[in-house]
Amino acid sequence: MSHLASLFEPPENATPDELRLRLRALSELVARVPVPIAIAHDPDCRVITANDALTRLLDVAPEVNISLTPPANERPLYRIQRHGRDLPDHELPMQYAVAQRTHVTNDIEIVRPNGTIVYVQNDVEPLYDRDGAVCGCVSVCVDMTARKDAEDVLREADRRKDEFLATLSHELRNPLAPIRNALELLRRTGTDDAVRERALAIAERQVQQLVRLTDDLLDVSRITRNKIELRCDRIDLRSAISSALETVAPLSNAAGHVLTLDLPSAPLWVDADLTRLAQAFANILNNAVKFTDRAGQISVTASTEGREAIVVVRDTGIGIDPAALPTIFDMFVQIDQGGGRARSGLGIGLALAKRLLELHDGRIEARSAGAGGGTTFVVRLPIAASAVDPQPGVAVRRATRRCRVLVADDIPDAAEMMGVLIERMGHDVRVAGDGVQAVEIAQDFKPQIALLDIGMPRMDGYEAARQIRGALGDRVFLVAVTGWGQEEDQRRAYAAGFDRHLTKPTDPSALESLIASVADSGSERR
Repeated sequence: MSHLASLFEPPENATPDELRLRLRALSELVARVPVPIAIAHDPDCRVITANDALTRLLDVAPEVNISLTPPANERPLYRIQRHGRDLPDHELPMQYAVAQRTHVTNDIEIVRPNGTIVYVQNDVEPLYDRDGAVCGCVSVCVDMTARKDAEDVLREADRRKDEFLATLSHELRNPLAPIRNALELLRRTGTDDAVRERALAIAERQVQQLVRLTDDLLDVSRITRNKIELRCDRIDLRSAISSALETVAPLSNAAGHVLTLDLPSAPLWVDADLTRLAQAFANILNNAVKFTDRAGQISVTASTEGREAIVVVRDTGIGIDPAALPTIFDMFVQIDQGGGRARSGLGIGLALAKRLLELHDGRIEARSAGAGGGTTFVVRLPIAASAVDPQPGVAVRRATRRCRVLVADDIPDAAEMMGVLIERMGHDVRVAGDGVQAVEIAQDFKPQIALLDIGMPRMDGYEAARQIRGALGDRVFLVAVTGWGQEEDQRRAYAAGFDRHLTKPTDPSALESLIASVADSGSERR
C-alpha cells in the first residue's frame, strides 16, 4: 500500500503539463485495474471516487460520490459494518486512516443499496502533499464473500458432523439397552413362556432397528460414491408398499398407531428394484412412525394420475415448520421436534429415500401446516409401459436332508450362536475360531457348505476359502459371512473362490433356505 500511495505523490520540479499527464495516466490505470480501489480527494473524506471494479462491488452507478461522510446535500449510498454493527463515522476505515495518519487493515462487511452483504478485506493508506499534510487516502478492497461462504459451509458441515457422531452414539445405545435387558430377563425367566416371548419380541425388534441403521449408513456411503446399483424388474408397486409396512409394523404397533392402507385393487406396474423401492417407502413410513405420538394416525394411499403412480403417506404427527421443508431431504438434517422432545434418528432416512426414488426417475415432496399439523409425503413414480404377471413371494425353504456345515468366526459368541441356530435347523455343524482351524476341520469333516468370516486371525477368510476350495473342490459351497458389505468386498470374495457373499447380521430365514438348497441339490454354485 505504501508503494501504491507513492504513485499519487507528484515528482519534484514537475511542470504543470507533466503533472496533468501523470494524473491522467494514474486515473486511467486506477479505472481499469480489476482490483476495487477508492480514492478520497480531501482530508475530510467528503468526496471519494471509485473505479469500475469497486462500483460493481458496491452495486452503485459509475462516477458517483461513494463517501459515507458526504457533503450535507448528499446521502450515503451504502453502509459499512463490523460483526453486523454499523460503524460510526470516526471508525470508518478511510476516515480513521486520515485522522490517525496511519495505515489501516481490517475485515469489514459492506451492506449494499439492495441490502445484500459482501465481505471485504480492506487496506487504506493516507496520501500526503509536499508539505507532509494529509490530503486524502487510497483504499484497496478484496472481495472475501466466496471465501466467507465456503468457511460457513465448512463450519456448518463440521457442526453437522459432530452432531451426527453424537446422535449415532445415541442411536446405537438406544436399541442395546432393551436388548441387554431382554437377555437378562431370558436368563432369569424359568418356564414362563409369555415373558420369554415378550423378551424375544423386544430383542428382535431392536435388532432390526440396528440392522436398519447399519444398512442406511452403508447405503449413504454408496450413494455419495455413486455406487448404488438397481436390479430392476417389472413389479407391482403395491408389493413394495406392503413390504415397507411390514418393516415398520413392529414399531408402529408398539406405539399404538392407527395405520390405514388404501391401495387400488388392480396392480400398479412399475419398473423398479423391489428391495430398494421398499426401502425408500420404509424410510418415509419410519419417519411418520417416529414423529407421530402414541395412538396417532398414519395413512398410506396409492393411485394413478396420467402416466404416474402417486403414493401419499400422511400422519398426524408433530409437523414440520414450513420454512424447514426445503431442507428436509438434505443429508443429516433433523426435524426440530420442539416441546422438549429429544431428537432421534441420524437425519439420513429421508435423504436416502429421496435419492433412491430419484434413481427410479421418481420424485418426492413434503408438505406440512407447521407444528402440530402433521406431515404429508407425496411420491410420484412413472408407470411401466406394459404389465406382466407378478413374481411370487419367496417362502422359506427347509431342507429335506441333513447337511454338513462348517462355521468359522473369530468372535466366540457369534460362532457359537450361528452353530446352535444351524443345529436347530437339523444339520451337522462344526465350529472353527480362525482360518487355520477352519482349513484343518474342513479336511476331516468335509463340509457341504462352509460359512467363513473374513477378518479372522492367523489366516483370513479369503485364504481359508482358497485352501478349502483346493482341498475339496466343488464339493463344498463357500459362503462369506462378514460385516464388510461394499461391492468391492463382494468382488474380492468371489475372486477368492466364494460362491455367495452374506452381510452380517444374516437373515436366519435366508440362511436356512440357502443351506436347504445346498443340502437338497448337492451344490448351488454362483
